[in-house]
Amino acid sequence: MPIFEQAAHELAKWQVQPDKVCLARVDCVAEAQLSQAMYINKFPTLRLYHRGHPLRREFRGQRSVQALVDFVQKQFRQPFSEFQQLEQLDSLNPTRRAVLAFFENRTQPAFVSFELLMERLKNDCDFYVRFGDKLANISYTQLMPTLVYRPDVERTHAQDELYAGNVNNVLQLESWLYKKCLPLVRQVDFSNVEEIIEQRLPLVVLFHMPNDLNAVKDFKSIVEMQLADCKDCGSYNFVTVDGLKFKHSVAHMGKTEQDLPIIAIDTLQFTFPYPKFKDIYIPGHLKQFIKHLSEHRKQLKLKIVQQSTEQLPQLTPPSSTFKELGPSRHRYTLVERHDEL
Repeated sequence: MPIFEQAAHELAKWQVQPDKVCLARVDCVAEAQLSQAMYINKFPTLRLYHRGHPLRREFRGQRSVQALVDFVQKQFRQPFSEFQQLEQLDSLNPTRRAVLAFFENRTQPAFVSFELLMERLKNDCDFYVRFGDKLANISYTQLMPTLVYRPDVERTHAQDELYAGNVNNVLQLESWLYKKCLPLVRQVDFSNVEEIIEQRLPLVVLFHMPNDLNAVKDFKSIVEMQLADCKDCGSYNFVTVDGLKFKHSVAHMGKTEQDLPIIAIDTLQFTFPYPKFKDIYIPGHLKQFIKHLSEHRKQLKLKIVQQSTEQLPQLTPPSSTFKELGPSRHRYTLVERHDEL
């Protein structure tokens, strides 16, 4: 029996409630329109849906019955942890984003809606919920329900933020939670780089020393201030990486760890280093660098091709190293797309 069908059989035996989970197969050749609408770039793709909504995290683990069953069962964990006293939150992981919620009880309509959103975002944010009366010494719990976003303080200058919207407005709350739990700048390592590259968007990368968290905080702050709402900058993924773990990429640009921190645009074809890290403190400088590249991509590509034809490799920008970290042809059948500059 194929692995997928065998996993479905095992999950059917495991389920406490009938039809709690369903495994479905789509023939993406026969259903090409659906495949394109869902942005399927490789086969097989194993994607999770919860109450009709796709979840960001795919199954990318070992292709075995047990691994697939374990992955599905893990999705049934409670999406939040309960707490009673604020002191219990003093030991929260400073590298994780968290949402603190204060409700009178579980039966409130606002909590029912909030719980559905927590289910969809539990892999991206940690949720902590307190049920009960307001806390006399905490001003923001005087009008409950109350939600507070606590950022990953080790990697950002941001502070706790009180949700100022209507908790009963699901669309408004959903928008706020997605903005907080899915940050503009993401930390990338070898465990999650594949899913980033699969989106096939160029990268704006900060390479930094592992202990240089000030560079990370400043980069995130400047990107969020200058580029979050930039309509003419093009589409990019903004990421930070450990420059020692990605030392091959650093060396490929002709740099060493002594040059860190380094910013570069990796188009998944070529790499364009940003002149100097300290230039990000010049208002608008990083934004202008990105806009310039976006506006001149076609001209740059023609120039690079011409230089290559004329055998002038010293003028050609370094090739991308990140493109090799996407889904592997040895593991997947890839859907061919037109390469971008």
